[in-house]
Amino acid sequence: MSVLSLRRVVSPLALCALTAVAGAQDTTARVRELDPLARLSEATRYQVELLFDSARVAKLPTAPLESKALQGIALRADGRRIVAAVRAVFRSLRDARAALGPSVTLDELKSAAGALQVGITTAELRHLAQTRHEKQLTVPLVVLADLVTRGVPRDTASQTIFQLWQRGAADDDFLGLWRGVERDIVSGTAPGVALLNRAREIPSRGPPPATPPSSARPDRSENPNP
Repeated sequence: MSVLSLRRVVSPLALCALTAVAGAQDTTARVRELDPLARLSEATRYQVELLFDSARVAKLPTAPLESKALQGIALRADGRRIVAAVRAVFRSLRDARAALGPSVTLDELKSAAGALQVGITTAELRHLAQTRHEKQLTVPLVVLADLVTRGVPRDTASQTIFQLWQRGAADDDFLGLWRGVERDIVSGTAPGVALLNRAREIPSRGPPPATPPSSARPDRSENPNP
């Protein structure tokens, strides 16, 4: 119905009300487009932004925190779950930097945080960092985290990646390993078996591997606050 036709059947006051409602809806949509966090409740947004502030003070990237918050919004998660998820990302970034040291790159930091979120320990990260010899840890850590999410037992994945790292495996080796394991899992091979089989195909390019760190989680008191 055109505006002219609408005016013939709707009183001027009603028409003004309809126009105001349409305008408000338009404004709300524009605000949400410009500020995605506007969909959060006031209390939830306050807590999320406090975590953003904590990350800035600690000189940690805020983009992963914002991405997690937006993911929660897209999934229509309740406020408490969104805050908990964002806090978990903040803690993993903080712990990853503590494990890898202040010289860690942004990509390494994010990949290490992802590894922590699937159960890799800070002790294992520290051990990798001590043996890096100026090599970048990004690709091995991304592959490690993905292998665990695909069902490879955590200990099998961490020990295998550590040993390959010690043997001088390059980024292309880790990426080839990841693609091969993915194909084998799709074909029906058990994830852990697929990883061990593919790892045997990668030639050694360095000294014999050192003993991987214990997979036992280190005792630490988790600070309830960021």
